Amino acid sequence: MIAIELNDVKKNSVYDYLYNAIRTGDIKPGQTLTERGLAEKLGVSRTPIREAIRRLEEQGLVTHVPHKGVKVITLSAEKVAQLYEVRELLEGLAARKLAQVHTPEMIAELNGFIERAEKAAFADNVKEMADINSGFHIALARLSKNVYLEVIMNMLQTQIALVMSTSLSHTGRPLKNIEEHKMIISAIQSKDGDYAENTAKFHVRKSKENALKKIVEGE
Repeated sequence: MIAIELNDVKKNSVYDYLYNAIRTGDIKPGQTLTERGLAEKLGVSRTPIREAIRRLEEQGLVTHVPHKGVKVITLSAEKVAQLYEVRELLEGLAARKLAQVHTPEMIAELNGFIERAEKAAFADNVKEMADINSGFHIALARLSKNVYLEVIMNMLQTQIALVMSTSLSHTGRPLKNIEEHKMIISAIQSKDGDYAENTAKFHVRKSKENALKKIVEGE
């Protein structure tokens, strides 16, 4: 059942609404999306629904299944492992670069994510935690000052969104996730590129282990 808040649809585009619903698990992997059903639930015409679905398909979040309609994709354990393998390399590079170029303002921005994440974790707000987690990792790429790294990380984030909400729902993972983010910031502040890169890679590997564990538990 999709949790509908019409005010959210009015404030944001249909695409943003559907993307966030997929990312937070309100719309689950394997769920079928129909233009008519969504138009009725969201109180909009089919045109913005059609355009939103097209964009989601371009990003690899949904796919057309013959005779069944549009479905949110379900990532296999193999694909999740491959996704995190690439993410590990990229985030390691971002952390290495930041260790070389960071400023007090950059560190303050990253610490801001930590403060917000702790509040969301203690409130058990999975949606907010997913938002903050995504923001932290995108910030790492953006602050590294490598434009191409930022673009690629944004592309990966749409796929990571499919497993993030279930990953963060695992008992104890949110607080461990925050501690690992703190470790990354500390490593960046050390100005040791190798240390920062290895710390970021460690975090991604732990995230991958947790995501794969959730997939196995769900089978």
